[in-house]
Amino acid sequence: MRTMRWYLVLTLVACGASTKEIATAKQAEYKASANVVLDIAIQVAQESYKLGEVDGQGHRFATAPQFYNSEGGRESPGAEGVVQVREGSIRLELIIEVRDATAGHVVVVITPRTYQVLAGSPQPRELAPDDPNLPPWVKGRVDALALAIYDHAKQYVQP
Repeated sequence: MRTMRWYLVLTLVACGASTKEIATAKQAEYKASANVVLDIAIQVAQESYKLGEVDGQGHRFATAPQFYNSEGGRESPGAEGVVQVREGSIRLELIIEVRDATAGHVVVVITPRTYQVLAGSPQPRELAPDDPNLPPWVKGRVDALALAIYDHAKQYVQP
């Protein structure tokens, strides 16, 4: 049930935001230190994801790897914390970086690291961010997180 609610919220957020709003969020330059923007991004990401590795000096962090079914619903761990995956399951983590931009500004870049389970293969295949096999909901999660970070950091946006 929780997975279905998250999927519904994600769908509404992705459908509710225009292409222009998403582009604005992804291209926003912030007139703040990288540490300030990183802290905001971490707080926002923690609302929807467990965090993985955090590199404060490198101004980057990752969400903890999570398995999803082919439609984008989260795969929950079963007995002993093991996730039962099947063909088409996706392992996703988001890499969030705060990078230097122009004139002392910073930008937030979110990159999905995605692996897809294939039938008969002992290893999942990695899907690049521009891979045509990347499910559209992955981009939706990237867009939703970018919008959420932008909404929380708007006070620092350089017009």
